Amino acid sequence: MRIIRVFPRKTKATPADNLVRIGKGPGLFDEADQVHISVAFTWDMPLAEKLARKWGDVAPVKIGGPALGERSGEFTPGMYLKPGYVITSRGCPNRCWFCSVPKREGGIRELPITDGHNILDDNLLACSDDHIQRVFVMLKKQKEPIEFTGGLEAARLRSWHADELKKLRIKQRDSQND
Repeated sequence: MRIIRVFPRKTKATPADNLVRIGKGPGLFDEADQVHISVAFTWDMPLAEKLARKWGDVAPVKIGGPALGERSGEFTPGMYLKPGYVITSRGCPNRCWFCSVPKREGGIRELPITDGHNILDDNLLACSDDHIQRVFVMLKKQKEPIEFTGGLEAARLRSWHADELKKLRIKQRDSQND
C-alpha cells in the first residue's frame, strides 16, 4: 500500500523519504492509496485541516499525531519519525499535574524494540527491568551516538541503569544550542 505522509512543518524528527511531503498540497504526479497527515503541535491543526482538503482528491486522508491527543498505536520505524528515532514504550504511571501522557496513553505499555539511537519513550525507566535491559542491548549495537530525547526520570534511576548508561556512547549536547 502506498501511503504519502504529510507533515505541516519539518522538525529534526521528520522523515525525509520520497513519500514525505512537508507543508504543501499534492504535486501533479502524486499518487497514493492513502494520505496520512501527521500533526505534532496543536497550533498546526488549522494547516493540517487545510492540507487534508487539498490531498482529498488524491486518496482517502487520515489526520493523526500527538496534537490530536489520541492514544498512540504501535510504533513503525521510519513511518512518522526519521530513521534512528524509536519508541519502545508508551505511557507513564506518574500523574504529574502538567503532563497529558498518563491521560492520553495510560500506564506503561511495552512495545517491540526496534533498532535506533534516539529513544523517545515517555518514561523508559518505568518499564520492566527486562524491557530496559533489552533496550540497552539494542543501544550498544548502534553506530550513532545515543540520545534519550524522551528523557530519563531521575527518581527511577537505579545503580544498574547508571552502570549500563556508562557503557553507551551518549551524544554530547552543545550547551550553547540547548
